[in-house]
Amino acid sequence: MSAATPEARRAAFAAVRDQLLIRDAERLHRMLSGRRFDAPRFEQDVARALTAAENRQRLRPTRINYPEELPVVQARDEIKAAIEAHQVIVLCGETGSGKTTQLPKICLELGRGTRGLIGHTQPRRLAARSVATRIAQELNTPLGQMVGFETRFDRRTCEQTLVKLMTDGILLAEMQRDRRLLAYDTLIIDEAHERSLNIDFLLGWLKHLLRERPELKLIITSATLDPERLSGHFGDCPILRVEGRAYPVDVRYRPPDPDGDLDAAVADAIAECWHPRPLGDVLVFLPGEREINELARSLPGRFPRAEVLPLYSRLPAQQQDRVFSRGHAPRIVLATNVAETSITVPGIRYVVDLGTARISRFSPRLGVQQLHVEPVAQSAANQRAGRCGRVGPGICIRLFEQVDFEGRPLFTDPEILRANLAGVILQMTALKLGEVEHFGWVDAPESRHISDAYRLLQTVGALDDARQLTAQGRDIARLPLDPRIARIALAGRDTACPDAVWVLAAALSVQDPHEVPPEAQTQARQQHATWRHAKSDFLTLLQLWERWQAEAAGLKQGGQRKWCKARFVNYLRMTEWTQVYQQVADLQRDGKPRRESWAPLPPETLERLSPDIHRALLTGLIDHIGLKRPEAPEYQGPRGRKFVIFPASVLAKKAPQWVMSAQLVQTSKLFARTNAAVDPAWLETVGAHLLKRTVQDPVWHAERGEVTSVEYLSLFGLPLAKRNRHYGSSHPTEARHIFIRDALVGGQLLKKPKVLLANLALIESVREKEARLRRPDLLASDEQLFAFYDARLPPEVCTDAALRQWLHATRHCGPGLALSEADVLRPGASSDVGAQFPDHLTLGGVRLRLSYTHDPGEDADGVSVHIPQSQLFALPDAAFDWLVPGLQPALVEALIRTLPHKLRRYCTPAAEYARAVLEAAGPADGALLDVLCRELQRMCGVALTPADFEPAKLPAHLRPRLVLEDEQGRALGEADALHTLQQRHREPARAALQKVAAKAEATQAWTRDNLHTWDFDTLPAQVTLPHGGGAHPALVLNGEQVDLRLFESPAAADAAHREGCRALLLAQMNDRLRDLRKTAKSRLGTRLIGRAFGAEDLAHSLAMRAAHDILLDPLPRDGAAFQKAYEKRGQFSRYALDLLDDLVQWMALDAELRTRLRAPGTPAQAVADIEGQLAALFAPGFVEHIGEHTWLRVPTYLKAISVRLDSLALKPQRDAELSAQIAPLAARLPRPYHPAHVMLEEWRVLLFAQALKAQGSPSAEKIRALLNDEA
Repeated sequence: MSAATPEARRAAFAAVRDQLLIRDAERLHRMLSGRRFDAPRFEQDVARALTAAENRQRLRPTRINYPEELPVVQARDEIKAAIEAHQVIVLCGETGSGKTTQLPKICLELGRGTRGLIGHTQPRRLAARSVATRIAQELNTPLGQMVGFETRFDRRTCEQTLVKLMTDGILLAEMQRDRRLLAYDTLIIDEAHERSLNIDFLLGWLKHLLRERPELKLIITSATLDPERLSGHFGDCPILRVEGRAYPVDVRYRPPDPDGDLDAAVADAIAECWHPRPLGDVLVFLPGEREINELARSLPGRFPRAEVLPLYSRLPAQQQDRVFSRGHAPRIVLATNVAETSITVPGIRYVVDLGTARISRFSPRLGVQQLHVEPVAQSAANQRAGRCGRVGPGICIRLFEQVDFEGRPLFTDPEILRANLAGVILQMTALKLGEVEHFGWVDAPESRHISDAYRLLQTVGALDDARQLTAQGRDIARLPLDPRIARIALAGRDTACPDAVWVLAAALSVQDPHEVPPEAQTQARQQHATWRHAKSDFLTLLQLWERWQAEAAGLKQGGQRKWCKARFVNYLRMTEWTQVYQQVADLQRDGKPRRESWAPLPPETLERLSPDIHRALLTGLIDHIGLKRPEAPEYQGPRGRKFVIFPASVLAKKAPQWVMSAQLVQTSKLFARTNAAVDPAWLETVGAHLLKRTVQDPVWHAERGEVTSVEYLSLFGLPLAKRNRHYGSSHPTEARHIFIRDALVGGQLLKKPKVLLANLALIESVREKEARLRRPDLLASDEQLFAFYDARLPPEVCTDAALRQWLHATRHCGPGLALSEADVLRPGASSDVGAQFPDHLTLGGVRLRLSYTHDPGEDADGVSVHIPQSQLFALPDAAFDWLVPGLQPALVEALIRTLPHKLRRYCTPAAEYARAVLEAAGPADGALLDVLCRELQRMCGVALTPADFEPAKLPAHLRPRLVLEDEQGRALGEADALHTLQQRHREPARAALQKVAAKAEATQAWTRDNLHTWDFDTLPAQVTLPHGGGAHPALVLNGEQVDLRLFESPAAADAAHREGCRALLLAQMNDRLRDLRKTAKSRLGTRLIGRAFGAEDLAHSLAMRAAHDILLDPLPRDGAAFQKAYEKRGQFSRYALDLLDDLVQWMALDAELRTRLRAPGTPAQAVADIEGQLAALFAPGFVEHIGEHTWLRVPTYLKAISVRLDSLALKPQRDAELSAQIAPLAARLPRPYHPAHVMLEEWRVLLFAQALKAQGSPSAEKIRALLNDEA
């Protein structure tokens, strides 16, 4: 190698290159081609490389033994020739043919493994270790020397290793350090027919790599499942087939009845297999655990001597082992497709195949893994049938049609066509292997799967929007985890509890360790409840880990197995969980020493750290969230998916508003497994890069002094938050537009600057002139005012604070914002109003405010008269009909047009006659319609009355609008006539009148409370109120006391004064009232028992009647008249006693009549009628309500009843007929002593006792007329 020139040196190196290890050859070639070439060092390195190559050659086994009974051994020469002649071969052989164990030995015999390792991949860790052990035994070498292995958690290799068994995932991981796989000179890809994601990825990269490395040999082994596709992928490389050790299988088709029982169909197929006697065990292929458990309960009844064994992946290892240990009784093994290729169940002679399996498929639309029951492919069905031909001739009964079988696809879709590609694409991006679409796949994945994988990687922050790897993505790619889980592990570094997060990340990477055997479900759930967390399935896993570390981590393997068995936990999964955690923790600590032992988390610490833990989990599960739907017991997730909480979750019964799930699996429903409640605030921080912000509904907010909008935050289409925000921060131009329009033009500033107050006052004055003139064309448009402010306001001013700062800064310079009248008027408009539309109207000495509105079609259109509540009854009604001078011409013309045509034709043209009427008369001449009738008759000679006009037809602006207001100017009601307001608001107006009078010194003397005697001046008929108008003083009875008040009208004052004066007089005569009560009690005695009133009630009524008739005639208005009335108290007493004499006589007659009514044989209808008559005559209060004339007629009415009773026994039919005439009218009486009541009593006298001579010519028609008048 001591050549002098570079060309000679290169030639010398080329001569020995093929003798070197491939890795050394490549390293030295780079050194030789380098710029800073060191010849002495190069020569030393070449010498050392040659020595290493020679030493490796000596490691080759000198003798290799082969088991001659294996089919692969029998084809050894053919295989050796194919390997030597071709770079790639595909070797097909059934299970048991020996291809897995013998191929590495054949390669060693060919001299492979001397320039690099013979790499041998297995799809499962257990297979890698067991195959390495078997090969080492056959080569008679310790494991880890010539033959070694490497799995995720274990490595047994050294410098002397020639054959390295490993999982396909390990080989993929090595590509990150050695893209060209220079450590290998031969690769054996075993079980390629499984077409897992890793296998397809490897096959795609190897297709590219083989062109760069012609010395590399590739051997692909496969079952007899579509080897042609693999051959075509590698340029139609040769396919070698090795027959397995199999017996013939009789395939029978027994489709069950569609409406029949599936359990019965399976049982019938087993019975057919075992007829006449069982020669072996039966393997039944079923789609899922539920079907297995159902059949496991029903089959023992049909086959009591058989042993029924379930077999599925989630089954505890102890129960799985029962399948592989033979017993004496025939066995029925109920299995999923796990028994199809992965394992071999011994003793199987019969197979019953339902032809379905639960296939895992990834849905790009929903972004979830779906497990649907689907028909299996032909290749899978044949593989199942081959399971019964291993130990002897077998029978396979397929429970479906042969036509169905022939119509199925030949092969099962490879995993790359039905799995999430995020992990694969991340590794490809990290390794810079190019675009996914252009990669050399055996079967290219669908574009929608690729797009979804990119979406997920962008969601977890591994890729940016341009699909380039981020710094965070490089860290994720370094971890041997799913990208979601890797993102969680990375987030754990930034928390106060990184190890807790890494434990959960590891837990999510392995299968759930909890086991619930069908025969011990209750015990298992009881054990699991001891570490179950009430709010989070994730913390349940963490608490299981705490228990494992505290109680079992220090035990030996046997003790750990017992611990797991007693607590219904899978030992292997716990062990794998521990290994994954240690691996993740080591990678994340970046060389820092590993913790010696787990530090337990007390419950209070766990609760405190819970938000940090869940936020870290959320970084990887950000798109596995859901918002509870209010109308259904389910959650709305991203991308339109709806899911429910898995029943075994702690959240199944207490569903939170937001939930995060580790896994979404589609079976019968879309279930969310391993869940926790989520605070929406976490979503906003963790998913900040994914949030969609929408700003809507910008409005001027006067209190905040800015334009605010509603910002809607959503995450994957789910509404997350809604908040108000300053619109100007994101849309300053639009915010300024709204600010000018609403705050300045609309005047909606809360604290308006002086200049704006002046501008608004000017605008309002023009608007009022518009209403008076009924011209809506005076005020400038909003656009004109907007342009005024827009031209003067700086672009950055869009808030109240900014406006004030600008006004302060420019207070001494510039045009400012002050409007002139010309600025607020339309071009060419004039606002001169004059005296035609006054601001006030004075009526009855009261000054009333007027307001104007121009709003055609509305009730408020026209002029409005604002009436103070206290002066409601002090105004004349007729004066309002004239409106105001500016409206009078249109008003009179419109009234003339309401005349009937036969009268209106005398007053045409109406406008001319209206002008003439107003020139001749006005409001001072009387009511409008009266003046109009008089003047038109004078002009036209036609006789008119106010009834000829129809004011109701007038438009709203020509009808008076009277608005009643309180002291603060608040509207209390409105009407078009004064009397209507007075009827509706009498009591409130009276109260307002008293309130006004109490405040004014001039009227305070007439508002006194609780008077005991007449100690005030003479009552005037009217007093003048402070703001004009009059009121009328009077005494009023207010409960038990007498007050002095002002009233709105003379009639109201007179009625109140009469009652108040009577009460004040009677209050001076308590002794006489007492004597009257005693006399009434003694004389009436027991006559009033059973009545609605007593002796005291009658005495009070007698006093009220006597006072009205004696003391209030005349009604006192001053102190002297009151004294004179008091001096009549003796006459008062005598009059009351006279009335009492009459009452005693009436009560005696009433009692006598009621006694006669109780006589036997008295018709019931007569009794009811007379009792009703007596009750009405002597109703409560009758003493005060009976008129003077009626008082004298009461004895006659009682006598008439007596006469009726005398003739009743002789003429009952006639009495009934007369009663039938009276009953309808008596029923209509609204109250006793109604005018119709007196007429009804006289009619009874006429009907039943004509001799007593009725008065007033009573009749039914007169009674009806009186009743109708009342109505």
